[in-house]
Amino acid sequence: MGMRTQKLMVGFAIVVLALYVLAAVGADWLVPFDPANQQIPMRLKPPGTEGPGGVHWFGTDALGRDILSMVLVATRPALLVSFSATAVAATVGVLLGGLAGYRGGRVATALLTLTNIQLSFPFFLLAITIVGILTPSTSLVVLVIALGTWVPFARVSYSETLQIREQEYIEAVRVMRGSHTRILWRHVLPGIMPSIIVLCTFEIAAAIVIEAGLSFVGLGVPTRTPTWGRMLSEGRDYMHGAWWMTVIPGIAIVLLALCVNLVGEHLRDVADPRQRRR
Repeated sequence: MGMRTQKLMVGFAIVVLALYVLAAVGADWLVPFDPANQQIPMRLKPPGTEGPGGVHWFGTDALGRDILSMVLVATRPALLVSFSATAVAATVGVLLGGLAGYRGGRVATALLTLTNIQLSFPFFLLAITIVGILTPSTSLVVLVIALGTWVPFARVSYSETLQIREQEYIEAVRVMRGSHTRILWRHVLPGIMPSIIVLCTFEIAAAIVIEAGLSFVGLGVPTRTPTWGRMLSEGRDYMHGAWWMTVIPGIAIVLLALCVNLVGEHLRDVADPRQRRR
């Protein structure tokens, strides 16, 4: 892929992500219809159908609700949950991985064993079990997704810290009797942050998909606000006659995850030119 094409794709991804953020922030003012308003006479109308209140550009669902309005409103919980979960996962993973990489020994062994155990267990099954047993809430969904995405942060932090702690300037700080906290906070953390920032973009995309999957099985954010996963679940029985009920929210999920990944790849290339594609 040429550099010009790559820049165009990254620019397109940034513009699309900006539109998603705009939709999340201003959905209440951007929606053409009330997403909770049911109009049974307008049920299952295809995209472009003229209604009493205007044009339903993305069609309507089985209750006559406007699909475009629901997709716009559903952007907010998707971004809120995915960004929050990634922030929690990054915080926990960086702290544990950095500490294990700096201390080594039993701390490192314990971390690697814990991450290997989690990687060997099907995460989505664990997430369904936890959310199904406990009372569903937004904070619980965030914590469950963070539980499934902290491992990459811990492993990257661990490997990066192993390399940084052997550098000469770290040894110089030790000779000057710099505290372990100072070394970790002032020298190790800034050194691993570029890799963590890049990893955050990929894990945000993963969190978006996980949140949609939990909503699809009825274990997502417990709110009356529409979510993309719930829209997919509600529309699966109407795939043959009302394809837009599942295709449009599915496109919203795929497009958001794809654009986040494109930005992540660009950040990776900037952070490490050796990774740059030819």
